[in-house]
Amino acid sequence: MEKDREKWNKKYTSGEPHPEEPSEILKQFYTLAKKGKALDIAAGLGRNSIFLAEQGFKVDAVDISDVAIEHLKKLKNPNINPILADLDYYTIPENEYDLIVNINFLNRRLFPQIKEGLKEGGVLIFETFLLDKNTHIKTKDYLLRKNELLQSFIDMRVVFYQERETTKITGEKASVASLVAVKECKLV
Repeated sequence: MEKDREKWNKKYTSGEPHPEEPSEILKQFYTLAKKGKALDIAAGLGRNSIFLAEQGFKVDAVDISDVAIEHLKKLKNPNINPILADLDYYTIPENEYDLIVNINFLNRRLFPQIKEGLKEGGVLIFETFLLDKNTHIKTKDYLLRKNELLQSFIDMRVVFYQERETTKITGEKASVASLVAVKECKLV
């Protein structure tokens, strides 16, 4: 846990560029969700949390970096609840969220909790990196395989799914999988 926290704290204080605009997939699909409570998994400096709060959502922004969480606290936005937590151990409360957002982060342990954390009619917006020829990440545990995201959430109503190449803020090529799905009924 401390090693991960140090890594992300260093990244947020190094002057390295970070996206400031909300994720495109979030901007495109957030309106599918009922305005209510949202969860931003691995929120970082809060670009997606801030956007959702501006749209009227109450957002639980979870991240391991105390630098990121302090940044969110300084915003003093009453619609953002910054939560310092290691997502390797965090438990998503059941039937709590109208919208769950997971951008550029992968922890397969959370997949069942994400499904259970959504209320009926809740929306999942998920986008993260794929293992392929463009991959520069050393640990393959943090990368999706082809169609893995789709298969992992196939028991929900999939509204959108895509695997595509993109360019990161650093200029590097990368491939991502994007999924938008709705929880239509209690999953068994």
